[in-house]
Amino acid sequence: MIALEFTTFLGRFHPLFVHLPIGFLFLAIVLEWYESFKKTETKSKLIPLAWLLGALSASGAAISGWFLGETGLYEEEHLFAHRWLGIALVIFSFVGWYLKNKPKAFPIKLQHGFNIVLLAMLFIEGHKGGNLTHGETYLTEYAPAPIQKLLGGSEDIDTRPQFSNPDSVQVYADLVAPIFEAKCVGCHNDQIKRGGLNMSHPDSLLLGGESENVITSGNTQESELFRRITLPPKNIKFMPPTNNALTYDEIKTVEWWIEQGAPFDASLSSLEVADNIKPVLLRRYGIDTNEKPWYETVQLAPLDSTKLTALLQNGFEVKTLGPDNPLLDIKYSGTDLTNEKLVSLKEVKEYITWLSLADSNVEDNWLSIVSEFTNLTRLQLEKTAVSDKGVAHLSNLAHLEALNLYGTQVTDACLPDIEKISSLKRVYLWQTGVSSQTAKSTQENNKKLEIVIGKG
Repeated sequence: MIALEFTTFLGRFHPLFVHLPIGFLFLAIVLEWYESFKKTETKSKLIPLAWLLGALSASGAAISGWFLGETGLYEEEHLFAHRWLGIALVIFSFVGWYLKNKPKAFPIKLQHGFNIVLLAMLFIEGHKGGNLTHGETYLTEYAPAPIQKLLGGSEDIDTRPQFSNPDSVQVYADLVAPIFEAKCVGCHNDQIKRGGLNMSHPDSLLLGGESENVITSGNTQESELFRRITLPPKNIKFMPPTNNALTYDEIKTVEWWIEQGAPFDASLSSLEVADNIKPVLLRRYGIDTNEKPWYETVQLAPLDSTKLTALLQNGFEVKTLGPDNPLLDIKYSGTDLTNEKLVSLKEVKEYITWLSLADSNVEDNWLSIVSEFTNLTRLQLEKTAVSDKGVAHLSNLAHLEALNLYGTQVTDACLPDIEKISSLKRVYLWQTGVSSQTAKSTQENNKKLEIVIGKG
């Protein structure tokens, strides 16, 4: 522990050393080129001295930088090139010092070529060091678009996956693992295991590292991983200790996953989605977990227009729910409805989601046809002669959400059949034979069902 603290102490000197070789070596090269321009026969002794000072200070920067890199404060994939280019720069500096001590022993083109190579190395090394400290977009972030393109800058493109169907989303694989991959795996992988932790795979993540309880299922307070990502950024144990810290939405996603037991193979639909995570899922992934009416979840191919024409010829009013939803809203008004006309609806039975037979002469036994409309979500039978026998045909409608029986001949006897419709959310029973007391008792037994009965 003492050795680790001492090397960390030495690593903190890197910012002090890192600018010295830039200054010394740049000064040496400029001085040499100035003397070449002046055609000075005897080269200044300051040139090799500046190269030596540059080489020595580069050595100090490389050694302290190596110790600083070992603290885990930087992502290994970005650190690797900066670290080894720095070591190469030290070697080049000492070679340069040797060359400049004997300026007449080596061709002038070699001397100038060496200078150009070293300047390029200084520029690249400085740029990579700046990227480690300030992030890769720091230099180009506010540059005009042509300059950004020239310097390799890119537009800020959101590469996060978007999901249209929550049922297909695997919580760990699709939501959590990409966060770990982007923010953690760079320093916790198969090759590099900072703190003994490998986050590349679920199995290695569960093994943990030097810290116990990396992830404690169902408990964020005892999960070391969550504690680290929520520490103040200035805390030495804050993770990741780079500019690539987790965002608020990413932290909330990890928190929710741990609270749900940190499952690795659970789908989104199998977990409880609390109200505080719903906006995060919608904002970050485009996942709307709010309950939708059945008709918004049905996926069907567009309907043949000839079938719609046949319905219109039978006197039905037909509308689609929208340009992207082929489900139908069908209405029939009048007293000339027949069983044969209702049978014609079987041609499009899976497309019918809203059906109104209000004010028609529909009969109880005809509703057996309606019972085949598997995607029916709203049925209007108000002001018809429908009775309890007709309602009995509707108990198999698995997705019916609203049923209007206002002004019909139903009685208390229809309520058991209504309760069988598990998807039903609202039923209208004004001006029927259903008593308020019986309706109230039924609703108390079924909290999801709203019975609208009025007072008379």
